[in-house]
Amino acid sequence: MKSLESLQNSLYLAAKADSARKFYSLRDKICRADVLYEAWKRVKQNKGAAGVDKETIQDIESHGVEQFILKLQDELRAGIYRVQRVKRVFIPKRSGGKRPLGIPTVEDRIVQQAVKLVMEPIFEADFKECSYGYRPNRSAKQASIQVRKFIWNGLANVIDVDIEGFFDHISHQKLLSFVMERIRDPYIIKLIREWLRAGIVYLDKVTYPEEGTPQGGVVSPLLANIYLNRLDTWWIELGMTAYPYNAQLVRYADDAVILTTSKETEHIRSVFEGLLSELDLKLSSEKSRTVSAERGFDFLSFHFVKEFKQWKGKDFVYYFPSREAMSSFRERVKQIAAKRFCNAKDEKQLANELNRYMTGWSNYFNHTNAGRAFTRLQEFVEWKFRQFIRFRHNISRLSASRNGYRQPRTYGLIRLTGRINTARMKLNAAK
Repeated sequence: MKSLESLQNSLYLAAKADSARKFYSLRDKICRADVLYEAWKRVKQNKGAAGVDKETIQDIESHGVEQFILKLQDELRAGIYRVQRVKRVFIPKRSGGKRPLGIPTVEDRIVQQAVKLVMEPIFEADFKECSYGYRPNRSAKQASIQVRKFIWNGLANVIDVDIEGFFDHISHQKLLSFVMERIRDPYIIKLIREWLRAGIVYLDKVTYPEEGTPQGGVVSPLLANIYLNRLDTWWIELGMTAYPYNAQLVRYADDAVILTTSKETEHIRSVFEGLLSELDLKLSSEKSRTVSAERGFDFLSFHFVKEFKQWKGKDFVYYFPSREAMSSFRERVKQIAAKRFCNAKDEKQLANELNRYMTGWSNYFNHTNAGRAFTRLQEFVEWKFRQFIRFRHNISRLSASRNGYRQPRTYGLIRLTGRINTARMKLNAAK
């Protein structure tokens, strides 16, 4: 692992030192044993289903991981590794409808991860500060803190932008040209081209995409960031972040907001749309809008609002879980504590499942003004827990009120309330 970190650091420093430098020899690096083993480790951690070859992570483990890695290493060195087709599946979207995912084979995911481990440090040297999605040591939490900071500093006019069908409309030609501005190893370019054009299998039919990159591919988020980094760069070069517009872009993959002090929001939006058109992309007219921070807006499942407090004589900026995020939380709790599971798990198992979900969810929001939201959701969780016990043990409401089962904490259920990181909030407010 240390040798891999050393490799990544040297690639990053070389790219950072010379913004025009091109890397011609990377194939030997993706064939390194430490790179391939780390790629395997990350793919295994992410789990995921089998691809079109039906080979699972468990299958590879049963046949021997070392043997698998050595075989893959030999294929890459000899140039006989072949990209396989992608399996198409659909998952439900929060806003309704379904989102298409492309599931590569486990072998392809490992090779994609290996290429990502080598390519990512090079492009990290070029990525802009406004980009927070799918990058090392960057997160939605950091993006939310930056948005709050901009509002606090007076950037109260907000353009909420959504790129229509972004992953489905990435131009292969443009993307490859952006990659080749840094990467000139013909084998790496060949692999990326084949991943982009890999056949998609759905209902026994195969289609070959002429644009887009499949959501579900390990390398897709990096390729998306490479593509949209051109947008970030143009935005800065046009002077949109400086006077008179002071239009600050905060982007998490294809989800973005522009915060500005300027009243010329329509002009700022038109400039943004023009830059998108240069990338063969366009804004979603349904999801994009202009709003003031005083009215409030949602971004990355956070709700931001600026309020004037008369008793303090000044403005305050609050952010907390959005209504959609809280609704999603309740739906997930309902699924975990559903009646149909009453005979399949006991109270302690239920508490453990809820604890895992609540811990992850609260960690996402615990730096915000989420105290009131956490209290309401805690009451909901405990109500569902008590319902679960009633149905499991066939307890009537009257009998339930006379028994001590009403304390879910006796089964190890954690509390959302009290999980706000007040020290982190004070630090963010001071910045």
